[in-house]
Amino acid sequence: MDLRLMPAGQDLVIPAALCAAILLILPALQTQPWWLVLPCLICLILRWRTLAFVFLCAAISYADTWATGSYYAGLLLLLLMRMHSDPLAGSAAQLASALRQLFWSLPLLVIIALLAVGAGWSDPRTPSQSMTGVSDTMTPGSVSELVNDGDLAMRVMFAESTPVLQPEDLYWRGLVLENFDGHTWSRHDRLQFDLAPAPALAAQRLQYRVTLEPRRQFWLYGLHQAYTSRPQTYRDERGMLITSDMVRQRVRYPVTSIEPPVDMALDGDIRQRNLAVPARANPRTRDWIGSLRSQYVDDQALASAILRHFSEEAFYYTLTPTPSPTPSPTPGQVDQIDDFLFDSREGYCEHYAGALTFMLRAAGIPARVVVGYQGGDFNPITGHWTVYQYNAHAWVEAWYPGTGWKRLDPTAWVAPDRILLGMDAWLAAVADRNDSTLDRATRQRLWLAAVPGYQRVRDSLDAAHYSWHLGIYDSEGNLRTEDLNDWLTEQGLDDLPVWLLAALLLFVGLRAMWSSRTRQSPVMQLYLRLDGRLRRRQLGRRQHETILAHMARVGSHCPAHAAQWRSLGEMLSLAAYGPGVADPSVIRGKVRGLLKTL
Repeated sequence: MDLRLMPAGQDLVIPAALCAAILLILPALQTQPWWLVLPCLICLILRWRTLAFVFLCAAISYADTWATGSYYAGLLLLLLMRMHSDPLAGSAAQLASALRQLFWSLPLLVIIALLAVGAGWSDPRTPSQSMTGVSDTMTPGSVSELVNDGDLAMRVMFAESTPVLQPEDLYWRGLVLENFDGHTWSRHDRLQFDLAPAPALAAQRLQYRVTLEPRRQFWLYGLHQAYTSRPQTYRDERGMLITSDMVRQRVRYPVTSIEPPVDMALDGDIRQRNLAVPARANPRTRDWIGSLRSQYVDDQALASAILRHFSEEAFYYTLTPTPSPTPSPTPGQVDQIDDFLFDSREGYCEHYAGALTFMLRAAGIPARVVVGYQGGDFNPITGHWTVYQYNAHAWVEAWYPGTGWKRLDPTAWVAPDRILLGMDAWLAAVADRNDSTLDRATRQRLWLAAVPGYQRVRDSLDAAHYSWHLGIYDSEGNLRTEDLNDWLTEQGLDDLPVWLLAALLLFVGLRAMWSSRTRQSPVMQLYLRLDGRLRRRQLGRRQHETILAHMARVGSHCPAHAAQWRSLGEMLSLAAYGPGVADPSVIRGKVRGLLKTL
């Protein structure tokens, strides 16, 4: 069929594809793989539907929120419009057909969405909040806020030779917080890089690969003392993995972890920083620690006594502590640790970790807060661990002579089920499960976890998703789709791909829209408008029907003017295929007169 007969409305996909490209600048979509989305849009415009489908399938695995899911659903709708069986159908007919196909697929999509609740698609937070995760500061309540965050944090696959690990073995170190102003713990700005590789003679070595979700941060995660060979990533002497490029896309990196070495010498500046406490803050805590110190000269014995105090006394592990502020000897200063230890005795991991670190420092023991994740969900199908944002945790590291830094987790003494069984098991068991701090998505996740067979289905979907990710990344942790980007980076043209693809997309779109207008003669544009009017009366042009046959069929519905309709068909056919040039004004007048006869 002649391309001049294609309705102009069919090119609705072209401006829609251009708008979809512009939407990538929105904050909610900035982490999506433009190197896959833009080629998909170009293929949609050029009607290369198979390639568009392949690019869309590769890109849709990055959807992790309702906003991104809706965006890819829109791209799927455009693809379905392009795959309409009738190439001559108008945009309205194509859209209706695509919507019908989505409607019949809706039950399956709803089931997938319900099973994906644990991945955080129902999280109602703003885009900026959804990219926060573990922060580089810690205040009371900052970690407990992540309990309602069901977003995926990372997936970890250990080497086959790795012994079976338990949840209590999995402390994913992120940042070390050493500075304390009386209210907020924060990390020291100065980094002290350790460029040495992992010791070859380390007794215990764990090897694994981490697939980290984008959080717009500059640090990675690992167990114990972690080493990685990822490019542009450095290890700080405190055990932090710092990357020079912000994690805006999903990354995969290899890690080797060892136990902290013994007999470490503590640098004078580090010792002083990890003993510093605000002057005159929390006097009751200082007095109590002073009396306890007189009973325990050994540092480790003193730390054990404090942990036993948390376990044996009436301390509560809760998401909703009720602080009882007391006057402070320093104007403007809040003795929050005094309030926690002697009044409320209620708190979450950040309360206990901050209080323990302060007490150890007050007793002359260097200590620091570590924030990251604890535990995770083991997938028996693939053998990998899945860590979510609600696994966020804070604990303490204390330094002992002849031993070095040792991990102390007061949560394991106050609420051992939180460490041994996991976050969901603890939430399901504690009395404050119905507390208002748990949002609807978290309650739904806990309810679904109790449904028989749900966890098995969730593990299967998670295994399929993770296997797909493994196919995207190579053995070095680089995206396979970034080969061109890597080559251009080596040539000093690392910013070229996005602009090159965007310019190509704009050129293709404008060229397609211009062609759709210029390739139609005035007479054909007149016929297309007539066909649109006839479609409203159920007399539109049928597939593979010639113009002459179309006009003859319309005339059969108006026997008194059948000859005039047939004459109009002959004039239009001659203008479309004949050598002569028809006068559009004559045909326009004839069309107006015949439309009145219907």
